[in-house]
Amino acid sequence: MKKPLGKKHLLFSFLGGAIFFSGISYAADLQVTPNTEPLNFYMDGEARKTAATFDNHGTIVPQSFVYNGTTYVPIRHMSELMGHAIYWDGPTSTISVGSPVVQVKDSQGKSIGTITLTQQDDGVLARINVSNLPPGKHGFHVHQSPISGNDFATAGSHFNPTGQEHGHLNPNGVHVGDFQNLEVAADGTARAELKLEEASLTKGDPHSILGTSLIIHANEDDQKTDPSGNSGDRIAGGNIPQ
Repeated sequence: MKKPLGKKHLLFSFLGGAIFFSGISYAADLQVTPNTEPLNFYMDGEARKTAATFDNHGTIVPQSFVYNGTTYVPIRHMSELMGHAIYWDGPTSTISVGSPVVQVKDSQGKSIGTITLTQQDDGVLARINVSNLPPGKHGFHVHQSPISGNDFATAGSHFNPTGQEHGHLNPNGVHVGDFQNLEVAADGTARAELKLEEASLTKGDPHSILGTSLIIHANEDDQKTDPSGNSGDRIAGGNIPQ
């Protein structure tokens, strides 16, 4: 007897369709039709219905699409229907369920690990698992903009919605995006948990870091010099999905 599919199996089957749709939706030679009928969806027997369109980060789009007789549901709409937070990073084709996962790359565009972010009562916890970095202490910050084209300069300045100065040792600090230094072992790896006490992963919160970026610097952050703690060049980073 086959085991019934659980919620996670159902979720990921929809995600598979959503991934497929994301690849075909902009192809001019394929017939993708918006479904104009509202989607009937049940969770544990409870009906969850919305209109035939939904707000996809400010853009009103159809709930579902039909391709070759199969209906595909966009990722963000499945998030609304199932009550699971789903985060999507287009440039790295990364889907995170529950907690956003940042794909970290070096200045050459090579993947060097991940950082998983978790909302806690007193801030956001970053679980860091990276490699191929110079040993020693490195400045580590949330920057205000996403990285474009692996150019770390496009990340802009530190995330600082409160208008403070930089650094945990600065009497006029601290930026919301200021982590403590990241310490890299002699073998080039870093396994650490660091927290941002003022940050949030709540959409619409002024302190939300969703849609920004994480940057690792070449040097140790002195935690007092404004605006960046003399932490040197940007040597690695990744976008925080939303």
